[in-house]
Amino acid sequence: MQIFASRYLLPIGAPPREDGALLVENGRIVAVGTCRELAAAHPRAAAVDFGEAVLLPPLVNAHTHLELSDFPQWAAAAGEAAEPDDFVDWILRLVRVRRTLDAAAVQASLAEGLRQSLAAGTGAVGDILTDLAALPAYAGTPLSGRIFAEVLGVDAARVAARLAEIAARLTTPPGPALRWGLSPHAPYTLTAATLAQVIAFARAQRLPLAMHWAETAEEIAFLSKGQGPLAERLYPAAGWSLPANPYLPRPESLSGLLIHGTHLTAAEIAAIARTGLGVVLCPRSNRRFGEQRAPLAALRRAGVPLALGTDSRASSPSLSVWDELAFAREWFAGDLDPAAWLEIATMGGAHALGLDGTMGRLAPGLAASFQVLAVPPGATAATLAEALCAEGQRTLPRALYLRGENVLPHP
Repeated sequence: MQIFASRYLLPIGAPPREDGALLVENGRIVAVGTCRELAAAHPRAAAVDFGEAVLLPPLVNAHTHLELSDFPQWAAAAGEAAEPDDFVDWILRLVRVRRTLDAAAVQASLAEGLRQSLAAGTGAVGDILTDLAALPAYAGTPLSGRIFAEVLGVDAARVAARLAEIAARLTTPPGPALRWGLSPHAPYTLTAATLAQVIAFARAQRLPLAMHWAETAEEIAFLSKGQGPLAERLYPAAGWSLPANPYLPRPESLSGLLIHGTHLTAAEIAAIARTGLGVVLCPRSNRRFGEQRAPLAALRRAGVPLALGTDSRASSPSLSVWDELAFAREWFAGDLDPAAWLEIATMGGAHALGLDGTMGRLAPGLAASFQVLAVPPGATAATLAEALCAEGQRTLPRALYLRGENVLPHP
């Protein structure tokens, strides 16, 4: 047994504890209390005192594209450093840059994204995998979560071939603590028929879905009227025929996660709540495309489970969920208090990825997964959540324990 103690313990869903501690055995939390209480009850337990530190759960990056972690360098090397003017230009630039790469570069980029995630105190990810050849990068990562294999296209035969390629890999988990999911990319990159193929496959394989949804004004214009930049530039560039009728799928047909939700309607929010879907917010990426804020208050009122994601380095400045938290706190201008934001970034993300019984809180019976941070200057127990949410880029863990093992080099 081991006792891990610090100045503050922030269990999430409960008030912070001063001089808090965890009793850990075989990679699981046995008890939560003060160091003195746990030491008195378990005198033979080895003690690790982190001193002036905060001990809290790892953050969960519920939506990211880690294989794009080296995108800024790729774009510069390809002569594509200039930032696109709009969403469709951004997609076309992304496609052009990716065509300059080989499988080794993508796999190395994914490995770098995994490294950056751990360094930023992330313990679980909902990662979108486009290039299946990069799969070996996950083999040794201690991260938990879901790897959502991406599917898109308007041709039924090509989508069937992609699903067969994915099916061949499903018997082996992507990593030691990772499980599979499926990502039909977005309503504007699938037809009614190809989306039905993907949903049927997911149900047969019992895979949760993660789908970009209501992300941009361009998407809404295309799905509602068959018009706008997606119809005028993306479809011709992809060599796709425009659908005869605009197709807007219903949330009730899906299971799992909707990503972004910036333009969700009241009717969609009600349907999402009835269906039990979660929504992953990616505010820095949304700001990058000049989008409005997601309807946070309406989602909360409806009881929709929320999580937080960094999206990719093609659209966000970092893979740090701490950075995402700091931005969200400011961008949503006080819609939620800091404690609620921390819950979204921990418990919310764990729920989104099916990890409720494993991580997201510090409580008996859960895995001994936690990060250790320096106490923000001047923070007290009463102001701790606010101080942590304001830290952003300054937040680097001194240690990150996943299932009882520190996965970061010791300082």
